[in-house]
Amino acid sequence: MNKPVIAIFTVLSVFTIIFSSCGRKKETTESRENATVQLTELAKPDLNGAVQGDWVIKQEMSDAEKLNPTVTNDASASGIDLYIFETLLDINRETYELVPLIAKSLPEISDDKMSYTFDLKENVTFSDGKPLTGEDIIFTVKTIKNPFTDAQALRNYFVDLKSVELVDGNKFKVRFNMSKPYFRAVYALGSMMITPKHLLDKDNLNDKFTWDQLDAAQKSLDPKKYPDMQKYADFLNSQDVSRLSEYVVGSGPYKLDKWITGQSITLSRNENYWNKGRTPNFPNKLVFKIIQDQNAAVVAAKNKEVDYMYVIQPIDFVENIKNPEQFNLKKALVSEPVYIFIAWNNNSPLFNDKKVRWALSYAIDRQTMIDKIVYGMGTMVQSPVFIKSKYYNNDLPVIEYNPEKSKQLLAEAGWKDTDGDGVLDKVINGKKTDFKFTFINNNNPKRKKVMLVVIESLKQLGIQADLQEYEWSVFLDKTKKHEFDACYSAWQLSVTPEDPYQIWHSSQAEGEGSNFISYKNPESDKLIEANRVEFDDSKRMEILKKWQQIIYDDQPTTFLWAEPSRYVYSDRFKNARWYAYPDSPLLNEWWTPTVAQRYKE
Repeated sequence: MNKPVIAIFTVLSVFTIIFSSCGRKKETTESRENATVQLTELAKPDLNGAVQGDWVIKQEMSDAEKLNPTVTNDASASGIDLYIFETLLDINRETYELVPLIAKSLPEISDDKMSYTFDLKENVTFSDGKPLTGEDIIFTVKTIKNPFTDAQALRNYFVDLKSVELVDGNKFKVRFNMSKPYFRAVYALGSMMITPKHLLDKDNLNDKFTWDQLDAAQKSLDPKKYPDMQKYADFLNSQDVSRLSEYVVGSGPYKLDKWITGQSITLSRNENYWNKGRTPNFPNKLVFKIIQDQNAAVVAAKNKEVDYMYVIQPIDFVENIKNPEQFNLKKALVSEPVYIFIAWNNNSPLFNDKKVRWALSYAIDRQTMIDKIVYGMGTMVQSPVFIKSKYYNNDLPVIEYNPEKSKQLLAEAGWKDTDGDGVLDKVINGKKTDFKFTFINNNNPKRKKVMLVVIESLKQLGIQADLQEYEWSVFLDKTKKHEFDACYSAWQLSVTPEDPYQIWHSSQAEGEGSNFISYKNPESDKLIEANRVEFDDSKRMEILKKWQQIIYDDQPTTFLWAEPSRYVYSDRFKNARWYAYPDSPLLNEWWTPTVAQRYKE
């Protein structure tokens, strides 16, 4: 699932990519003004003498949204949930191949692609010792299908799932039945994080909901007709269910210890972990420490108060931590699937004209910002598919900085300065309207720098833009509810085959769906839907390239660039491996020699 990225934008979710080759090659990112920066290679495993103990303290900009994986679409939350919850299948972070996790093997798939049957391992337990069975899987799917839960970003991947059942009453064998084929079904079903029925549905309320009722409720969306579904959804959507350790329980290598609002989220090692032989959990604790101010975060890393952080400001990575070894730190520059863009609210009368959106894209000097703000650590992109994906349409022309073209298009769209006040205006719905709007930001200093440059560029065209900053949860809420004009955003992508439905289909512009820019185009929808039912990869590649052309022509957002992720971390850790994968390092793999351990129980 695609997710917003808090350091960039966060909407956790499943926009997807497949790299054209499997292994990690040496890669570089080029700058017009800076020397080539070497990306960090994936090191070989370093497990000789590995011991348990110590903590890893990771800096976060803000609290996670929620920790129940069904009802959150926040990249920060997903980076924590992956240690608590598990899935039927996993994806190998080096080859990107599907491998069994809770399932014994890959599923048995019917010839018509209408059913997927999984045999489950019988020794899997939640951290409280209760067994994980097919009943938990059925329960989890029902909570996703319930139209009143805050699972809209996830629900779209299950829209073609008709039902889930135990095979011959066997709690360790489940069959997923489709209403129509979906090429990504094995990924969607296999990657669903499984939650415990015995803790989240003690009254067995979900047993009463038939699959037909869940589908009917989705079509109706009338809670008065389905009061029990709404009642359960209210419970699952509540803060307690996503914050208290009695509810946030999974089968993974760690469990929620405590959540101190605005300060930290602490996970402790699951001593009863069922899969110790295959999945390590070396650190005693994983602590996600909230430090909003990035200058303070860098100081905390230098002072050994945090062990690991994503470096938001490129200047910190390049200049302020120029010699990390003097602070017992190391740096990593990692190619992760992310793209960055400026989101225009397409419902706004200011941005609902394609000519205006093109004018705005021509008005932004992307390369200069890459060179000056990102220190060359970025590559311009023209579409919402990750630039290293084999599905990326390389035939789309680069949109160069051209303010004269911007002025021409704005004039063609009817925007002129009729009263000589320096601000363009236009009569909309019988009323003279100035071209004035506000960017919203989430107290992210790098985003702010970019927005201030953009604001100055727009000012030269006669467009007045302001900037309003909010705490992350407020920022996220405003984007979800479409209560914004524009913002700097980013999507964290996955490494599974491409399905743009979550972010780009018009149905996902309703409610709190991930299409928060309210983009709607029937031709785009048709191609997205055709992509979902096409199992021939070459044909899907053709569909997706046509679809990218439509997005390019409409310019619903201004695509900026893709950039590698910047990290600093303590040099006391061994086996710190940096994958070309979302949430790149697996902190449970890190270990510290006994003599170097800093934190004791």
